[in-house]
Amino acid sequence: MSDAPAAPYDLTAELTVGAADADDVPALVLAAFAVTMCRWTAASEVAIAVTGSSQRAAATRVIRLRVDDQADIGDFVRSAATARDAGAGGDPVDLVIASDHPELRSGELRFVTEVPDAAYGFLADVATALHELTSLDGALHRVRCIGPERRELLDSLTGADVPVVDIETLFLEQVRRRPGRIAVRDATAELTYEQLAHASDQHAEALRSAGVRPGDTVLVATRRSVGEVVALVAIVRMGAAYAGFDDDAPQARAERIISRLAPAAVVADAATAGHPALRRLTHVGAWTPGRHPDPGTGPPTRRLGSDDPRRAAYVAFTSGSTGEPKGVVVPHRAVARLALTPELRIRPDDRVLRMAPLAFDASTFEVWVTLVAGATLEVFPAKLPSVGMLGAFLAERAVSVAWLPASVFRLVATSRPAALAGLRWIVSGGEVVPHDSVARMLDLHPGMVITNGYGPTENTTFTTTHTVRNSGEVDGPLPIGRPIAGTRICVLDRYGRLVPPGAVGELYVTGLGLADGYLGDEAGTASRFGHFCPDVDERLYRTGDLVRVDPRGRLLFLGRADSQVKINGHRIETEEISGALAGHPDVRDAVIVIAPRERRDTQLVAAVALRPGAEADPRSLRAYLARLLPSYAIPARWVVVDEIPLTRNGKVDAESLIRSASPLAPAGGSRDVVAARRP
Repeated sequence: MSDAPAAPYDLTAELTVGAADADDVPALVLAAFAVTMCRWTAASEVAIAVTGSSQRAAATRVIRLRVDDQADIGDFVRSAATARDAGAGGDPVDLVIASDHPELRSGELRFVTEVPDAAYGFLADVATALHELTSLDGALHRVRCIGPERRELLDSLTGADVPVVDIETLFLEQVRRRPGRIAVRDATAELTYEQLAHASDQHAEALRSAGVRPGDTVLVATRRSVGEVVALVAIVRMGAAYAGFDDDAPQARAERIISRLAPAAVVADAATAGHPALRRLTHVGAWTPGRHPDPGTGPPTRRLGSDDPRRAAYVAFTSGSTGEPKGVVVPHRAVARLALTPELRIRPDDRVLRMAPLAFDASTFEVWVTLVAGATLEVFPAKLPSVGMLGAFLAERAVSVAWLPASVFRLVATSRPAALAGLRWIVSGGEVVPHDSVARMLDLHPGMVITNGYGPTENTTFTTTHTVRNSGEVDGPLPIGRPIAGTRICVLDRYGRLVPPGAVGELYVTGLGLADGYLGDEAGTASRFGHFCPDVDERLYRTGDLVRVDPRGRLLFLGRADSQVKINGHRIETEEISGALAGHPDVRDAVIVIAPRERRDTQLVAAVALRPGAEADPRSLRAYLARLLPSYAIPARWVVVDEIPLTRNGKVDAESLIRSASPLAPAGGSRDVVAARRP
């Protein structure tokens, strides 16, 4: 039995009104608790212990029920009546019902399986289940256990309305309103909004001369610069779409992407023009100051493209489960929705860091949210920034807003928090944002605002956000928040049905931010985009992420639905391990990555960065964790690094860490531990 506190329950009113004619009230109560428990936990089976609450209580019975959504409702209730006692001394139970009432109308509940936030609605959902079990016919999936007030919370998971518009219209509005404001600046050039519009006119003519037409796609293979932004504005203004080129990608992958994309031309600069993957494409030189005519002044003479918000704005490639990159086609309306959402509104006087690779969809936020707001893009020059370089750049350019991948944010907040002192607003995401780093930064820099942004590329950079303004708002892992404008979210079970607030389910999204699908991949598009839910008559995108809705209507991220990590049958929460490891006095930073092994269980790899002068080694760190965590949560492999390595997109470079591990026999020979080796 569990030591969890018991809570009283009383279902008398529901049973009197809704189930007066039930043949077997105890079975009905058990059925209602079982189906509600499974709706909340995403389980398909539940074990309920039934005992008396008084000194004269009979021996405990344990009833195990399988919740099969395809089963008939009546058959399921009857199965609760005929279920055999599974015994109290065997497998653990999920829920304990202590009641002296023979029909279980009232008593006390004790949860053995953890059900977060159960106090905020579990019994209300049980009451609804009682009504549905006695009033509905057909399959059990019709019993949703969501009462009217609880449905109102689900209905509120919709962002504000935004206009359906193209981004050229929004950009030209800023040209009209703020012609002399600096739009973009790099180390050698700067352009006002008026000059940027004229430079994009000139560049559009060069693209047109190279054969680019409305509806085509142009590959942009320039380094971050004013010329890059000129190319993007020119491409979208002439009715074409762009795609960023990752010159660090293996050549074979780059060539597969280009083959799928079939671009009409490539915009290249001196650094990329000779890349072998680009040799067969029509080249257009990037705009550079001094080599092109003066952009001129005055309002743009004409509109280059159309104002159709449905046309494609860009294509972003993501990893595919088969190893083949998937091209996500994002329309103008989706980018405009991102730029106009109140949750992400940039001020006209802001200076915004331009640092994300163009092939990474964080660049959509940096470029278009800034230009639609009439603010200034400050272009970071280096490909891979060091903490020192980033801090110096932020100070020199007086940058006020920065998107920082979670790993970069953690690194800077841990090693040099003063580097971010001048920022008024940090947006972070891409991975789990470390809440302890958030709290620390807010304490060190009063007035700073930090936003946790979540979203797949297929829903245009951000789907939900959660913003904090002081450390008192950080009481644990950050929620991923509520939907931004033009967005609706749904949490569904394995059958595509809505789950109650608080219950675990897979996140589906809909709204103006949805991509058109995957370029040239009808099967892949159909598998992730479609009308998946009979309760929601809209096209949805299936994210593959497990979430639940807390009592305040905020989403909490729980992990992946399609790649749950288990070690020897145990589910592993890597953040718990890294958090415990970071508590060691010699550890400055720590991450846990997963090393898959063919036909064998995956392994946990611990990567640690030690404090200067620290004497800890992997064996002592493992012994430290063994005192805090169960044995199955202790990493089997270890690596010590000077800094946690990052990919170009600012995410932890898991492959590098896995490659850097080498065997080390543990003390006593009881377990495989991998020695530290610096990558």
